[in-house]
Amino acid sequence: MGLWPNQLRLLDEGTEEFVGEIRLRYGAVTGYGQTPHTPDFRRLYYITDRMEAVEVVDPEARQVVDELRLSTAGRRVRILNVHPHPGGAELILRVVAVGMDIDRFETEDTEYVVYDLNTHRVKESFRLPPEVRTNFTDPLPFSSDGKTFFAFGRDIYELSASTHEVVSKIPLATPWEAGYGPLRPTELYSPEPGVYYGLVTTTDPFLKKDMTGVLRLDLGQKVASSFEIGPKVDANVFALSPDGKTGYAGVKDLVKIDMESRRIVAMKKGFLQGRAASILILSADGTKLFVTGIGDVIQVVDAESLELKRTIQLGRDLMANPLPLPAGMRPTSVSK
Repeated sequence: MGLWPNQLRLLDEGTEEFVGEIRLRYGAVTGYGQTPHTPDFRRLYYITDRMEAVEVVDPEARQVVDELRLSTAGRRVRILNVHPHPGGAELILRVVAVGMDIDRFETEDTEYVVYDLNTHRVKESFRLPPEVRTNFTDPLPFSSDGKTFFAFGRDIYELSASTHEVVSKIPLATPWEAGYGPLRPTELYSPEPGVYYGLVTTTDPFLKKDMTGVLRLDLGQKVASSFEIGPKVDANVFALSPDGKTGYAGVKDLVKIDMESRRIVAMKKGFLQGRAASILILSADGTKLFVTGIGDVIQVVDAESLELKRTIQLGRDLMANPLPLPAGMRPTSVSK
Protein backbone atom coordinates (compact mmCIF):
# COMPACT_ATOMS: atom_id res chain seq x y z
CA MET A 1 0.00 0.00 0.00
CA GLY A 2 1.11 3.60 -0.58
CA LEU A 3 1.31 5.94 2.41
CA TRP A 4 1.96 9.65 2.70
CA PRO A 5 4.43 11.15 1.97
CA ASN A 6 6.60 8.74 -0.09
CA GLN A 7 6.25 5.20 1.27
CA LEU A 8 5.10 1.83 0.08
CA ARG A 9 4.49 -0.43 3.06
CA LEU A 10 4.16 -4.23 3.12
CA LEU A 11 1.66 -5.93 5.44
CA ASP A 12 1.63 -9.64 6.34
CA GLU A 13 -2.02 -10.79 6.09
CA GLY A 14 -1.62 -13.53 8.67
CA THR A 15 0.09 -11.60 11.47
CA GLU A 16 -1.34 -8.22 10.43
CA GLU A 17 2.11 -6.79 11.07
CA PHE A 18 4.13 -4.52 8.80
CA VAL A 19 7.13 -6.40 7.42
CA GLY A 20 8.93 -3.80 5.32
CA GLU A 21 8.76 -0.63 3.30
CA ILE A 22 9.95 0.84 0.01
CA ARG A 23 10.86 4.49 -0.40
CA LEU A 24 9.61 6.19 -3.55
CA ARG A 25 11.86 8.73 -5.26
CA TYR A 26 9.45 11.56 -6.01
CA GLY A 27 6.89 11.72 -3.24
CA ALA A 28 3.33 10.52 -2.87
CA VAL A 29 1.47 8.26 -5.26
CA THR A 30 -1.11 10.23 -7.22
CA GLY A 31 -2.82 7.45 -9.20
CA TYR A 32 -6.13 5.91 -8.13
CA GLY A 33 -7.67 2.46 -8.35
CA GLN A 34 -5.75 -0.79 -8.55
CA THR A 35 -1.97 -0.60 -8.88
CA PRO A 36 -0.87 -1.42 -12.45
CA HIS A 37 1.42 -4.46 -12.61
CA THR A 38 2.78 -7.12 -14.92
CA PRO A 39 0.84 -10.43 -14.93
CA ASP A 40 3.51 -12.05 -12.72
CA PHE A 41 3.56 -9.11 -10.25
CA ARG A 42 7.34 -8.77 -10.69
CA ARG A 43 6.93 -5.11 -11.61
CA LEU A 44 4.53 -2.58 -10.08
CA TYR A 45 3.97 0.93 -11.50
CA TYR A 46 3.26 4.00 -9.37
CA ILE A 47 2.52 7.52 -10.65
CA THR A 48 4.33 10.12 -8.52
CA ASP A 49 5.80 13.65 -8.70
CA ARG A 50 2.38 15.25 -9.08
CA MET A 51 1.56 12.92 -11.99
CA GLU A 52 4.72 13.66 -13.98
CA ALA A 53 6.69 10.49 -13.19
CA VAL A 54 6.17 6.73 -13.17
CA GLU A 55 8.30 4.73 -10.74
CA VAL A 56 8.82 1.04 -11.48
CA VAL A 57 8.99 -1.07 -8.31
CA ASP A 58 10.41 -4.57 -7.82
CA PRO A 59 8.42 -5.84 -4.79
CA GLU A 60 10.80 -8.74 -4.10
CA ALA A 61 13.91 -6.55 -4.09
CA ARG A 62 11.93 -3.86 -2.23
CA GLN A 63 13.19 -0.98 -4.31
CA VAL A 64 12.46 1.33 -7.22
CA VAL A 65 14.33 -0.11 -10.21
CA ASP A 66 13.37 2.29 -13.01
CA GLU A 67 11.52 5.52 -13.70
CA LEU A 68 10.17 7.54 -16.58
CA ARG A 69 8.90 11.05 -17.25
CA LEU A 70 7.72 12.80 -20.39
CA SER A 71 7.80 16.50 -19.45
CA THR A 72 10.26 18.86 -21.11
CA ALA A 73 11.19 22.49 -20.48
CA GLY A 74 8.43 23.82 -22.71
CA ARG A 75 5.83 21.07 -22.30
CA ARG A 76 4.46 19.61 -19.08
CA VAL A 77 3.04 16.09 -19.46
CA ARG A 78 0.90 14.61 -16.71
CA ILE A 79 0.38 10.84 -16.67
CA LEU A 80 -3.17 9.77 -15.86
CA ASN A 81 -2.77 6.01 -15.96
CA VAL A 82 -0.37 3.18 -16.78
CA HIS A 83 -1.25 0.03 -18.72
CA PRO A 84 1.59 -2.55 -18.86
CA HIS A 85 2.14 -4.86 -21.82
CA PRO A 86 2.23 -8.55 -20.72
CA GLY A 87 5.92 -8.79 -21.56
CA GLY A 88 6.78 -5.86 -19.32
CA ALA A 89 8.92 -4.04 -21.92
CA GLU A 90 6.27 -1.56 -23.01
CA LEU A 91 3.63 0.58 -21.34
CA ILE A 92 0.59 2.39 -22.68
CA LEU A 93 0.33 5.70 -20.84
CA ARG A 94 -2.71 7.93 -20.87
CA VAL A 95 -1.42 11.50 -20.75
CA VAL A 96 -2.53 15.10 -20.96
CA ALA A 97 0.00 17.79 -21.92
CA VAL A 98 0.20 21.55 -21.50
CA GLY A 99 2.41 23.69 -23.74
CA MET A 100 4.08 26.34 -21.59
CA ASP A 101 4.52 29.40 -23.79
CA ILE A 102 5.91 32.69 -22.51
CA ASP A 103 2.53 34.39 -22.33
CA ARG A 104 0.05 31.50 -22.01
CA PHE A 105 -0.53 27.81 -21.40
CA GLU A 106 -1.98 25.70 -24.24
CA THR A 107 -3.81 22.55 -23.12
CA GLU A 108 -3.62 19.61 -25.51
CA ASP A 109 -6.20 16.85 -25.92
CA THR A 110 -5.75 13.72 -23.86
CA GLU A 111 -3.96 10.94 -25.75
CA TYR A 112 -2.19 7.63 -25.28
CA VAL A 113 1.51 7.01 -25.83
CA VAL A 114 3.39 3.73 -26.16
CA TYR A 115 6.58 3.87 -24.09
CA ASP A 116 9.51 1.46 -24.49
CA LEU A 117 11.15 0.78 -21.12
CA ASN A 118 14.26 -0.70 -22.75
CA THR A 119 15.11 2.36 -24.82
CA HIS A 120 13.32 4.88 -22.56
CA ARG A 121 11.65 6.42 -25.59
CA VAL A 122 8.10 7.02 -26.80
CA LYS A 123 7.44 4.72 -29.74
CA GLU A 124 4.16 6.24 -30.89
CA SER A 125 1.04 8.05 -29.75
CA PHE A 126 -2.63 7.50 -30.57
CA ARG A 127 -6.19 8.35 -29.59
CA LEU A 128 -9.00 5.89 -29.15
CA PRO A 129 -11.59 5.73 -31.94
CA PRO A 130 -14.56 8.12 -31.46
CA GLU A 131 -16.98 5.31 -30.56
CA VAL A 132 -14.82 4.20 -27.63
CA ARG A 133 -15.55 6.26 -24.53
CA THR A 134 -13.75 5.28 -21.33
CA ASN A 135 -12.88 6.81 -17.98
CA PHE A 136 -9.19 7.46 -17.25
CA THR A 137 -9.33 5.19 -14.18
CA ASP A 138 -10.57 2.22 -16.20
CA PRO A 139 -8.01 -0.47 -17.12
CA LEU A 140 -6.74 -1.23 -20.62
CA PRO A 141 -5.85 -4.91 -20.13
CA PHE A 142 -4.04 -6.76 -22.91
CA SER A 143 -4.98 -10.12 -24.36
CA SER A 144 -2.73 -13.02 -23.33
CA ASP A 145 -0.76 -12.79 -26.61
CA GLY A 146 -0.41 -8.99 -26.36
CA LYS A 147 -1.86 -8.45 -29.84
CA THR A 148 -5.01 -6.67 -28.64
CA PHE A 149 -6.15 -4.67 -25.62
CA PHE A 150 -9.55 -3.85 -24.14
CA ALA A 151 -11.14 -0.49 -23.32
CA PHE A 152 -13.90 -0.45 -20.70
CA GLY A 153 -16.78 1.96 -21.31
CA ARG A 154 -20.53 1.57 -21.73
CA ASP A 155 -19.52 -1.44 -23.81
CA ILE A 156 -16.24 -3.38 -23.73
CA TYR A 157 -14.12 -2.76 -26.84
CA GLU A 158 -11.25 -4.91 -28.11
CA LEU A 159 -8.67 -2.94 -30.07
CA SER A 160 -5.66 -3.95 -32.13
CA ALA A 161 -2.39 -3.15 -30.33
CA SER A 162 -0.78 -2.26 -33.67
CA THR A 163 -3.49 -0.23 -35.44
CA HIS A 164 -5.55 0.81 -32.36
CA GLU A 165 -8.76 0.10 -34.27
CA VAL A 166 -11.77 -1.72 -32.81
CA VAL A 167 -11.79 -5.41 -33.77
CA SER A 168 -14.65 -6.67 -31.56
CA LYS A 169 -17.09 -5.57 -28.85
CA ILE A 170 -18.77 -7.06 -25.79
CA PRO A 171 -22.14 -5.26 -25.52
CA LEU A 172 -23.32 -3.98 -22.14
CA ALA A 173 -25.22 -0.84 -23.11
CA THR A 174 -27.86 -2.80 -25.07
CA PRO A 175 -30.55 -4.32 -22.78
CA TRP A 176 -30.24 -8.09 -22.58
CA GLU A 177 -33.94 -8.54 -21.82
CA ALA A 178 -36.98 -6.37 -22.40
CA GLY A 179 -37.64 -3.93 -19.56
CA TYR A 180 -34.27 -4.12 -17.86
CA GLY A 181 -32.22 -1.39 -19.49
CA PRO A 182 -28.42 -1.42 -19.92
CA LEU A 183 -26.03 -2.90 -17.41
CA ARG A 184 -24.15 -0.32 -15.34
CA PRO A 185 -21.09 -2.00 -13.82
CA THR A 186 -19.20 -0.37 -10.96
CA GLU A 187 -15.53 -0.94 -10.17
CA LEU A 188 -14.23 -4.22 -11.54
CA TYR A 189 -12.27 -6.90 -9.70
CA SER A 190 -9.94 -9.31 -11.50
CA PRO A 191 -9.17 -12.64 -9.74
CA GLU A 192 -7.13 -13.81 -12.74
CA PRO A 193 -5.88 -12.29 -16.01
CA GLY A 194 -8.69 -11.65 -18.47
CA VAL A 195 -11.53 -12.34 -16.03
CA TYR A 196 -13.40 -9.52 -14.25
CA TYR A 197 -16.24 -9.34 -11.75
CA GLY A 198 -18.25 -6.31 -10.74
CA LEU A 199 -21.59 -5.17 -9.38
CA VAL A 200 -24.33 -4.03 -11.73
CA THR A 201 -27.58 -2.18 -11.28
CA THR A 202 -30.63 -3.30 -13.23
CA THR A 203 -34.31 -2.42 -13.04
CA ASP A 204 -36.86 -5.12 -12.27
CA PRO A 205 -39.50 -4.79 -15.04
CA PHE A 206 -42.34 -5.92 -12.73
CA LEU A 207 -41.43 -4.37 -9.36
CA LYS A 208 -40.09 -1.18 -11.01
CA LYS A 209 -37.22 -0.99 -8.53
CA ASP A 210 -33.45 -1.07 -8.82
CA MET A 211 -31.79 -4.43 -8.27
CA THR A 212 -28.15 -5.34 -7.61
CA GLY A 213 -26.46 -8.04 -9.63
CA VAL A 214 -23.05 -9.59 -10.21
CA LEU A 215 -21.39 -9.28 -13.61
CA ARG A 216 -18.69 -11.63 -14.92
CA LEU A 217 -16.57 -10.66 -17.93
CA ASP A 218 -14.35 -13.16 -19.71
CA LEU A 219 -12.18 -11.17 -22.10
CA GLY A 220 -10.55 -14.29 -23.55
CA GLN A 221 -13.92 -15.77 -24.54
CA LYS A 222 -15.37 -12.27 -25.16
CA VAL A 223 -18.53 -13.02 -23.20
CA ALA A 224 -20.38 -11.35 -20.33
CA SER A 225 -22.94 -12.85 -17.96
CA SER A 226 -24.77 -11.57 -14.91
CA PHE A 227 -27.27 -12.58 -12.24
CA GLU A 228 -29.32 -10.62 -9.71
CA ILE A 229 -28.80 -11.06 -5.98
CA GLY A 230 -31.73 -8.94 -4.75
CA PRO A 231 -32.89 -5.34 -4.15
CA LYS A 232 -30.20 -2.69 -4.52
CA VAL A 233 -27.50 -2.64 -1.84
CA ASP A 234 -25.19 0.30 -1.14
CA ALA A 235 -22.03 -1.32 -2.48
CA ASN A 236 -19.65 -0.71 -5.34
CA VAL A 237 -16.66 -3.06 -4.88
CA PHE A 238 -16.41 -6.82 -5.11
CA ALA A 239 -14.14 -9.65 -3.93
CA LEU A 240 -14.18 -13.38 -4.64
CA SER A 241 -12.96 -16.37 -2.62
CA PRO A 242 -10.11 -18.43 -4.16
CA ASP A 243 -12.47 -21.32 -4.94
CA GLY A 244 -14.96 -18.98 -6.62
CA LYS A 245 -17.84 -20.15 -4.42
CA THR A 246 -18.26 -17.03 -2.26
CA GLY A 247 -18.44 -13.39 -3.26
CA TYR A 248 -18.34 -10.26 -1.13
CA ALA A 249 -19.71 -6.81 -1.94
CA GLY A 250 -19.17 -3.56 -0.06
CA VAL A 251 -18.57 -1.18 1.49
CA LYS A 252 -21.39 1.04 2.84
CA ASP A 253 -23.37 -2.18 3.10
CA LEU A 254 -21.35 -5.38 3.47
CA VAL A 255 -22.74 -8.44 1.72
CA LYS A 256 -21.75 -12.10 1.48
CA ILE A 257 -22.94 -13.94 -1.65
CA ASP A 258 -23.23 -17.66 -2.36
CA MET A 259 -22.05 -17.74 -5.98
CA GLU A 260 -23.50 -21.21 -6.58
CA SER A 261 -27.05 -20.54 -5.37
CA ARG A 262 -26.73 -16.87 -6.48
CA ARG A 263 -28.18 -15.38 -3.32
CA ILE A 264 -27.16 -13.20 -0.39
CA VAL A 265 -26.39 -15.32 2.67
CA ALA A 266 -25.27 -12.56 5.07
CA MET A 267 -25.51 -8.78 5.18
CA LYS A 268 -24.44 -5.88 7.39
CA LYS A 269 -26.55 -2.86 6.47
CA GLY A 270 -24.75 0.41 7.11
CA PHE A 271 -21.48 -1.34 7.91
CA LEU A 272 -19.40 1.69 7.00
CA GLN A 273 -20.29 4.82 8.94
CA GLY A 274 -18.63 8.22 8.97
CA ARG A 275 -15.75 7.45 6.61
CA ALA A 276 -15.09 6.42 3.05
CA ALA A 277 -13.48 3.27 1.68
CA SER A 278 -12.82 2.12 -1.84
CA ILE A 279 -11.47 -1.41 -1.66
CA LEU A 280 -12.43 -4.79 -0.22
CA ILE A 281 -9.70 -7.47 -0.03
CA LEU A 282 -10.27 -11.08 0.97
CA SER A 283 -7.25 -12.66 2.67
CA ALA A 284 -5.52 -15.51 0.85
CA ASP A 285 -6.83 -18.03 3.39
CA GLY A 286 -10.40 -16.73 2.99
CA THR A 287 -10.92 -16.03 6.70
CA LYS A 288 -10.97 -12.22 6.83
CA LEU A 289 -11.73 -9.12 4.82
CA PHE A 290 -9.65 -5.96 4.77
CA VAL A 291 -11.74 -2.82 4.21
CA THR A 292 -9.94 0.44 3.47
CA GLY A 293 -8.98 2.85 0.71
CA ILE A 294 -9.21 6.36 2.19
CA GLY A 295 -7.87 7.60 5.51
CA ASP A 296 -5.40 5.99 7.91
CA VAL A 297 -7.21 2.83 9.06
CA ILE A 298 -7.74 -0.70 7.75
CA GLN A 299 -10.79 -2.50 9.15
CA VAL A 300 -10.39 -6.27 9.59
CA VAL A 301 -13.67 -8.18 9.25
CA ASP A 302 -14.48 -11.84 9.88
CA ALA A 303 -15.33 -13.30 6.46
CA GLU A 304 -17.85 -15.77 7.92
CA SER A 305 -19.89 -13.54 10.25
CA LEU A 306 -19.08 -10.13 8.71
CA GLU A 307 -18.34 -8.85 12.21
CA LEU A 308 -15.63 -6.24 12.71
CA LYS A 309 -12.67 -7.91 14.45
CA ARG A 310 -10.20 -5.05 14.83
CA THR A 311 -8.68 -2.02 13.11
CA ILE A 312 -5.11 -1.55 11.93
CA GLN A 313 -3.79 1.98 12.48
CA LEU A 314 -1.56 3.14 9.62
CA GLY A 315 -0.40 6.40 11.17
CA ARG A 316 -0.52 8.14 7.79
CA ASP A 317 -3.05 8.58 5.01
CA LEU A 318 -3.28 5.99 2.27
CA MET A 319 -2.18 7.25 -1.16
CA ALA A 320 -2.46 3.93 -3.04
CA ASN A 321 -4.86 1.08 -2.34
CA PRO A 322 -3.39 -2.13 -0.88
CA LEU A 323 -2.46 -4.66 -3.55
CA PRO A 324 -2.46 -8.39 -2.63
CA LEU A 325 0.74 -10.05 -3.87
CA PRO A 326 0.81 -13.74 -4.88
CA ALA A 327 1.56 -16.12 -2.02
CA GLY A 328 4.74 -17.35 -3.73
CA MET A 329 6.38 -13.92 -3.64
CA ARG A 330 8.64 -13.48 -0.63
CA PRO A 331 10.56 -10.17 -0.44
CA THR A 332 14.10 -11.05 0.58
CA SER A 333 16.18 -7.89 0.80
CA VAL A 334 16.11 -4.84 3.02
CA SER A 335 14.29 -1.66 2.01
CA LYS A 336 16.21 0.89 -0.04
